[in-house]
Amino acid sequence: MASIDTMLGLIGKLESPYITVHQERCALVRNRHADCLRCAESCASGCISYDGEALSVSPEKCIGCGTCATVCPTCALEAHHPGDAALVAAAHTSRTANAGAALIGCGALLERARGRYDEERVVRVECLGRVDESLLAELAAEGADEVVLIHGDCPRCEHRRGRDAAEAVVDTAAKLLDIWGSPMTVRFSGKLPAFARKAADHDAGRRAVLTEGVSFAARAGAIVAERAVEDALGVGAEDAAREEPPRCVKVMGDGTLPHFLPDRRERLLDALAALGEPADVMVDTRLWGHVVIDTDRCASCQMCAVFCPTAALTKFADGDGTFGVEHRPSDCVKCRSCEAICPADAIEISEEVFAVDLMGGVTDRYAMRPRAVQHDTPHTIWHTARTMMKTDQVYER
Repeated sequence: MASIDTMLGLIGKLESPYITVHQERCALVRNRHADCLRCAESCASGCISYDGEALSVSPEKCIGCGTCATVCPTCALEAHHPGDAALVAAAHTSRTANAGAALIGCGALLERARGRYDEERVVRVECLGRVDESLLAELAAEGADEVVLIHGDCPRCEHRRGRDAAEAVVDTAAKLLDIWGSPMTVRFSGKLPAFARKAADHDAGRRAVLTEGVSFAARAGAIVAERAVEDALGVGAEDAAREEPPRCVKVMGDGTLPHFLPDRRERLLDALAALGEPADVMVDTRLWGHVVIDTDRCASCQMCAVFCPTAALTKFADGDGTFGVEHRPSDCVKCRSCEAICPADAIEISEEVFAVDLMGGVTDRYAMRPRAVQHDTPHTIWHTARTMMKTDQVYER
């Protein structure tokens, strides 16, 4: 796996008016022993790729489809073409205009139909890979009857990986809607419905587009200015304002790296809560995992809690000397960092989570045992923990 410095350089290249990069959230930046490559596996344009040995980024290939942001479990990549708020607003406008049916179409198909469909009725995204479960759940919570994802010739499209991501999202959404008792359906269609044909007045539809355009232009200008400073001074804009900029963000007072629960996850849980109580069944989706720790094998290093990006795993220490980690399934984004970095191979991620646990904020507690430290042994837990804490910190952009 590439070094942290290399990862920082690669991921930083993705920053553009289309994508904001939050490097401190990236599992690979937080810990080089993590193995998440979902952005590369799903990138629809070849901008991010992995050949089995090296990860590479070609910014000029980015089409702003946002598929990488959809599949990133920690939301280290944030899409702006459109942004989440603008996408939600446009989808709600579409649902209202179509009397309960939200239409979302891929850019390739809608470009061919330019001028012949009502922009108020159809939400345009560069690729359907931009759609995520939180958007679909919010539409369901508002009473939408159906969501139609309108696509072009996906098998022949050079960006067909985006369709794979969209299908995974639709599969997950279908399970959630069924468990939460929502009647809303989500389906793909290769054609625009007849009622979406262009009407005479499009002012309302253009209003949302103009709002997003203003935000997009402002962001583009800021990025251009920042890069001009870099070109002139050979450093980042923030670094130029400081004599000795910090190289990394230190661990927090509790000995863990900073945490961030994606807004998308919170919106999804809020939407599901609005739908009511779920069936008392297991949920098996791409979104959540249930951390299971073999306490007999556990080395008690608590590194899983140190590097957990969302604080789904946290440390605890009771007054009686009991210590260990707690796991909250609702906050787990299934990045699998804990599983990958555990020095004792004591962690396994269960694919299934109880639906009721997601809404109730249930927490599992794993008590750990003090372990003897043998400094003369090169592969002791002390050596492993010390090495990981020293080398795997969150670097600033």
